[in-house]
This record gives sequence, structure tokens and C-alpha cells, in this order.
Amino acid sequence: MEYRVCVIGGGPAGLTAALTAAEQGFRTTLLERGERVGKKLLLTGNGRCNYTNLHIDAGCYHEAENGFAMQALKHFGPEESIAWLRELGIEPTEKNEGWIYPRSEQAGSVLNALRECCMQNGVRIVTAAVIRRIRRRKDAVFQVMTETEMILADRLILATGGKSYSGTGSDGSGYCYATDFGHHLVEPLPALCGLHCAEKEFFRSTAGVRVRGKAELLINGAVKEQAEGEIQLNAYGLSGIPIFQLSRTASIAWKRGKKVEVVVHFLPEIADLGSFLQQRLRLTLLRNLELAGNGLMNKNLWNALLKRAQLKPGASLEHLGREEISNLQETLEAQRFRVLRTADFEQAQVTTGGIDTGEIDPETMESRLVPGLRFAGEIMNVDGICGGYNLQWCWTSGKLAGGRT
Repeated sequence: MEYRVCVIGGGPAGLTAALTAAEQGFRTTLLERGERVGKKLLLTGNGRCNYTNLHIDAGCYHEAENGFAMQALKHFGPEESIAWLRELGIEPTEKNEGWIYPRSEQAGSVLNALRECCMQNGVRIVTAAVIRRIRRRKDAVFQVMTETEMILADRLILATGGKSYSGTGSDGSGYCYATDFGHHLVEPLPALCGLHCAEKEFFRSTAGVRVRGKAELLINGAVKEQAEGEIQLNAYGLSGIPIFQLSRTASIAWKRGKKVEVVVHFLPEIADLGSFLQQRLRLTLLRNLELAGNGLMNKNLWNALLKRAQLKPGASLEHLGREEISNLQETLEAQRFRVLRTADFEQAQVTTGGIDTGEIDPETMESRLVPGLRFAGEIMNVDGICGGYNLQWCWTSGKLAGGRT
């Protein structure tokens, strides 16, 4: 009898799983709740689709089960992903020392390739599919009941995503399908997102500023993580890739009621800021404090920092006292901001948490509790840092979930 596979979820992991299953000769149906597949994929990499990274190690993934993601990646990693997508017509280009994008720099290119290949391999794609019930019969066949039909499957692949970018359809409603089969859910929280801070006046005056700097995450006063790069200042607080890298730990700590702060170094490349500042203040062209920041830092950021140092922009440099200069140096060296909360799931790029990977076989993505039940993508408790690692997890887990093993 023909082997039947049903994939629930039409994101990158679900499309990969469905295509892989169909290529094995399995009769494959993909159910997507939205009006079209791949909606979330179009948002990745700011629409440019950073789909993998050449530099992957265990530190690139957060997971409860040590080694789960890396064990899976041994079977289908970055090189395999690049070669596979190249077969689908996606030519790679490298940026930022290892970040891989399609040469077109359009996420739509990747989506079009996946969707077209699924159709060519006979995948039946059903959109606007509302699932009413899923059960596993005594003969090990899964029954998936939608509003319009009943689908029978020998293998059921859950690729419903997490809760991030909920407007694309991944609102966490798919977790219940797994928990109904006895799987445990690690609480989902926002990750790769901005941080809302208490210093409202400062951020209102600096909204839109981008600055290269270093950010340190403090939990109950102790430095836990740090990241460098372009930091974005928004009306609500901090954003940008360095902040995204810290947001997962911040999210978990905040949820547990701990004190969360971020210290930002706006001039981290200047080793001896004291000497640098003294030399700069001697420049004859710089008559006042406002001009002292000209060419060094964004004007709005400079003036906001002067205000935090209780210094007036129009203050004459020749009349600055030692205490005022010391205060300015201290302000420029580091600023501490209190985190009120993370951004919501709607603004989060990924979800931390999900189905407990201790209950999943990393070789096949198959449930250890229910034979024939498999998982792909963000629904599992695996999340990566910025740089293409989360899409790589979609390709890896989708390939294994849809494979013959």
C-alpha cells in the first residue's frame, strides 16, 4: 500500500519536509492554515533570506538537550543546504563572513523554488485548512480531520512553528497537537527581539539612531552575556542584532522575575577614553560641548548623553571643570538601562521554548512517545542566534522529518 505523509504547517520546515517525503515516493499532503504557504519565510533576513551560515557550532543554538541540534546537523548541515538549494535554482552569495543569502537577495526566490518543487513532486498543498481534530487509530494510522475532509496518514509531521511573527499564522496553536499526544511543552517566550527600557525620555530623543557599540546583559547585577555590532535606539528602547543576541536570556530572566539591565558602551573601540576626551576638548574649533560631539557621534545621541551627564550643550569648553569632564567621560564610557520587558511575539523573530527535545529522536525527528509522529522547525525547543541558524534548523529538521529512515 502507498505510504502516506501529512505535514501540518506550510513554513520553510514544513515545505522542506513535504518536498523530502514526496521525493521518497510518499503520497504527501501539506496543510496550511493561512491563505498561502511560506508567509513567514518572506520576512527572513529583512526580506533577503539569510538561509544558512558557514560557521556553525554548539554555541549557535539554544536547547535544553545538549547536542540535540548539532547531532541533527551532522546529517544535513550548511554545505548540504547550499548544495540542495542550488539544485532548486538558488545561487548563494556570502556576506558578513559566512552569512549565506540567495544571490537575488529575495526571500521570495527561495519560497518560489520550494513551492514549485513541491508541486512538481506531487505534494498536495491545501491552504486555508482548519484542523478540527487529530487522532491515531489502533492500526497506527493518523486521522486528520479538517472542516472539509479527513486525511489518513502513516506519518504525521508537525511543522506549525512557534509563536513569533504571529501575524503570519505561527501563533502557537499547533503546540496542542503535540501535547495531546503526551508531549511536554517548554514555555514559549519571545527571542531575537528588542528590549523595552525604563528610560523613556532618553529613547524618545534618540529614536532612529544607529550606532556601533557593545552591549552587556546584566541579570541581578551580574554580566551574563555581551554582544557587539550595530545597536538601534527606538522610542521603546534597544534593538539591533547585538540586542537580539541577548534577548533570549533576557526574556527568560525577566519571566522569572529577575532584574534585567543592559549596559551599552557607545565608544567601545576607544581604549583610553580619558586621554581621547582630553585631546578632543583641546581642539580650538570645538567651542562648546555640543560641537565637541560633532563628527564623533550622532547629534541626538550626543545631546541625550550630555543631558544624562547633567551638562548643557552650549557650555563653553574652556570653563569646564575637572568634575564635569570626569562626569562626561563616565557617561560616554557606559550607560545602564533597565529592561521592563522584551518585545511581544509579534515583533520577535523566533520563539525560545517549544516541544521538549528530550522526547524526540535527533536522527529522524520522530517522537519517542508516538511512532510515526515527527516534528520539524520552530515547534521544537531549539532556537538559534542571528545569522541564518534558524532557517538552517528548518532545512535540517525538515529533511530528517521527511526522510525515509
